[in-house]
Amino acid sequence: MHTRTYFFCCMIMAVLFANGAMAQAFVKGSVLVSISEGGTYTNYTTVHTGDGIRNQGGSNGDRDPLTIEYGLTPHWGIGINMGGDILHVDPSAYYGFSTAKNNVQVVTSELTFDVHYHFRTTKRSDISGFASAGPSGVIIQGTDGDSKYKYTAGGSIIRVGGQARYYIWKGLGVHGMVSAYSSSCTYNNTAGNTVGNGYSTTIRGLAWEIGLCYRIFR
Repeated sequence: MHTRTYFFCCMIMAVLFANGAMAQAFVKGSVLVSISEGGTYTNYTTVHTGDGIRNQGGSNGDRDPLTIEYGLTPHWGIGINMGGDILHVDPSAYYGFSTAKNNVQVVTSELTFDVHYHFRTTKRSDISGFASAGPSGVIIQGTDGDSKYKYTAGGSIIRVGGQARYYIWKGLGVHGMVSAYSSSCTYNNTAGNTVGNGYSTTIRGLAWEIGLCYRIFR
């Protein structure tokens, strides 16, 4: 992914030009940038208007987010999270259409606004919890033989979790995160949609992530 490579390069360049030792790992005025990869374990549900639950089951996938946080106080921070998951489901079971393959790729997206609380901070380590909410989306698209199919839905997501950072050199560190989330997306009746008419999608799950972080300023 070009975006991921770009941010990794930016963080590495920032480290090369940084100087001075760190004070605390998180202070008022800190700007923290984290980029990571991980996995997600979900309970995937679709509901058709007027028919109730169409299907419900598990679908595991990959996760790829970018998080930015600003320190308001020595303990509280606010930020945004931009990310998404890649899952696979059986289209005939969940959305009422068939393809030559028994599963299709589901791409979810989210942009959440986050509130963080830092429980414990030292010169090198930082442990915090967070709560998030914001818009989310689901898209399924591909080609089956000569025919194209597309399903999009939009809605919202809430997420709570915790993360730990450990700085290995100046502002550069590693971090890990675990979270629980719930999203609900309703079918968008747009001209580009060709399948899944009337189906809403609810995804609840757990996610884990590991990656790099960098502290800008202070």
